[in-house]
Amino acid sequence: MEWRLITEDNTNVYWNLAFDEAIARVAASQEDKQSTIRFWRSDKAVVIGRFQCVHKEVNLSYCLDNEISIARRFTGGGAVYHDLGNLNFSICANRSEDYVPKKLNEIYELFIGAISSALQSVGVPTKYDPSHSCIRINDLKITGTAGWLKRGVAFLHGTLLINANLLMLRQSLSPPSGQSVFLRDRTRVRCMKSKRDDVTNIADHVRECPSDGTIKNVITESLEKVSGRSIERGAYSKEEKDTAQALYQSRYSESEWNLGKPA
Repeated sequence: MEWRLITEDNTNVYWNLAFDEAIARVAASQEDKQSTIRFWRSDKAVVIGRFQCVHKEVNLSYCLDNEISIARRFTGGGAVYHDLGNLNFSICANRSEDYVPKKLNEIYELFIGAISSALQSVGVPTKYDPSHSCIRINDLKITGTAGWLKRGVAFLHGTLLINANLLMLRQSLSPPSGQSVFLRDRTRVRCMKSKRDDVTNIADHVRECPSDGTIKNVITESLEKVSGRSIERGAYSKEEKDTAQALYQSRYSESEWNLGKPA
């Protein structure tokens, strides 16, 4: 079955996270699962992992003062920064396909490694780091990734730092001591800490930065190679739209989901 390509124009981080989860959940509910590569951006935002505590990851007052949204995704992993200099990707693959590995680390290496190879093909000196499931340039990180493996679906999504505001990234992800404490779930608080790392932009390591269109095209072509499947431009299904709407209303538009409750 061919893959579907979706390029999203909406830059609202909450809606984009709702659609990410909708794509994964709808695929998991279907016998004939649709594999998807989706590209999207969001306005200034910090996105934390499902099992993190916002007061331990985010400078809350800085985000408020600089109109940086704070959102929580449905996958685990650490906190990342988004802005319009950051291209995000979401990959949803059918695990019953022969080319999809069984082990999580091998799934990351296949798909995130394919993105690294795609960037290399247009002159970006990247390498895939299997120990951290990320892409690096000169030991500096240019991606943050997270995944969800359930009911026959391998779902990965991540960031790709192209020309993001790194000062704002560092400030927003530097929580000061003494912030108000928020707990997402009083009965099951994990407060999983982010693994801090040094980051960089693609634009700082190439003479001429590839255009967005070029990056999307070479990633798509690389995924076609590793999957042996064609990738055709597509659209959301009605079920995905309805599921995203429900998730947005019940989760992503709610401060209790994104921040948690004051302790």
